[in-house]
Amino acid sequence: MKISLLRERLLWRWWPVWLLQHQSAAVSSWKKLQERPFSTFMTWLLVALSLALPASLLLTLHNLNSVTSHFERPPQFSLLLTEQMDLDDAMHLQQTITNWPEVARVKLIPRDEALSQFIALTGLNPLLESLPRNPLPHTLLVSLHKTAPEKDSTLLAQRLESNDGVAQVVLDTLWMIRLEEGLRTASRWVLAVGAMMMLTTVLALGNTLRLTVVARGDEILVVRLIGGSSAFARRPFLYTGLWYGLGGGALGAVILSLFCAWLAGPVNALFILYESQQRLQWPGIYYPLALLAVAVVLGWIASWVACERHFRQLDKQ
Repeated sequence: MKISLLRERLLWRWWPVWLLQHQSAAVSSWKKLQERPFSTFMTWLLVALSLALPASLLLTLHNLNSVTSHFERPPQFSLLLTEQMDLDDAMHLQQTITNWPEVARVKLIPRDEALSQFIALTGLNPLLESLPRNPLPHTLLVSLHKTAPEKDSTLLAQRLESNDGVAQVVLDTLWMIRLEEGLRTASRWVLAVGAMMMLTTVLALGNTLRLTVVARGDEILVVRLIGGSSAFARRPFLYTGLWYGLGGGALGAVILSLFCAWLAGPVNALFILYESQQRLQWPGIYYPLALLAVAVVLGWIASWVACERHFRQLDKQ
């Protein structure tokens, strides 16, 4: 019973001392950064720019994904019929394809209606009136069910093209598939750029903190001579790395917000011109918190690596 009480008392005595040591290391490292404000700010700016660049790319990609997610992409084919097919034959083919189980709807666009739409969109009325005949064929718009898989769409395209009177089958949603693949490629590119920029941040901070550790090498030797542990000698430099990361992450969040404010006006105006309800999405609270967390972790890693490298050199001497 007495032994357990003694251990509990020792634990409560050790805990405040440990907290006081961390507080002293944090305050002293912060004061040393304040003694050289210009170099501290330049380090913060380096960290901020290294993290704000991939964050801005990721935010841009997030906005693009949110815009394209509103696009409905039911599988649809355009059947361009041959010139020999008259309107009655086109209506008969429309009724035949409508009865297929995988087809949701078939719309017939006669050549006269197609010509009127083309004139309204292009304004080439004088040029088209000079032609001896209507160059546009009858067209069938075949829409599949939304649950139809991609392989069914491919098989259906081959089946549609095999019908008599069908000159060409065009997949209208091909542009959307290409856009999705482009966005998927861009997301991987953003992740690669982000990884390289984070590695650059660690290397730059590691070099800065390495110089700081070397400059205070005598303090480390004194601590080790009087019996201080490596953790005790490393602690002030870890807090220095944390302060570098915290300041750089906060500055990066400010740069990201300024970037969004600079783009918000023209981007929202572009959405209005296209009659879209979408607006530019701001970073919110998650992006700044993520920048702070990533920057603090990178600063801690860089300071740990710098200290361990210096300690290994001391052990070799």
